[in-house]
Amino acid sequence: MVWYNLRVGTFYLKYTPLKPITKEYPYCDSEGNILKRIVEGRGKAFFVNENTGVKNETAFRLINNKPYAKLSKTKETDNYLEVDNKEIDDLIVEKQYLIDCDLLLKELKESNKSLKFGFTFGNGFKVYKAYIHTNKMYKDFLFMSVGTTQKSEVIKELMSEQKQKKKLQQIDISIQGIDRAKVEDLIAI
Repeated sequence: MVWYNLRVGTFYLKYTPLKPITKEYPYCDSEGNILKRIVEGRGKAFFVNENTGVKNETAFRLINNKPYAKLSKTKETDNYLEVDNKEIDDLIVEKQYLIDCDLLLKELKESNKSLKFGFTFGNGFKVYKAYIHTNKMYKDFLFMSVGTTQKSEVIKELMSEQKQKKKLQQIDISIQGIDRAKVEDLIAI
């Protein structure tokens, strides 16, 4: 990730965007053989098995070594958790929606909890974490916040990169502090 510089008044800051971590799954045929996507002149795409040269009009995605078709849009679920409202603060929100359900609004306001579940828009293989929650500012409304990544995941990755950079700088400083060997030091005459 890249850090940018910014001056606000007398404060000199460094900032980096918190971007969702994306997962890509390779294209495959119905047997799980890897395919390469080829785009023709007018944007029409097809898929080719590079080992056999076989051309396919449709492809699946290889997930955990099994071929899968596109996901269907989430229209109902019984698989959800009640979680503390604070958990939403850790989500990198990619999309947000207004929810209309007075009964659920009342229940979530009283419990100070949120509902968390898996959600997909049905346009591919992207699975989101969805939270239905109340809001301190808009107390009489429910919201659904949707995202793929927790901020803590990205921060952990950034801190790991920072530690690696500091280690490399320490190694560089160590090397600079060492004198070069001289021929006389290596061979006694």
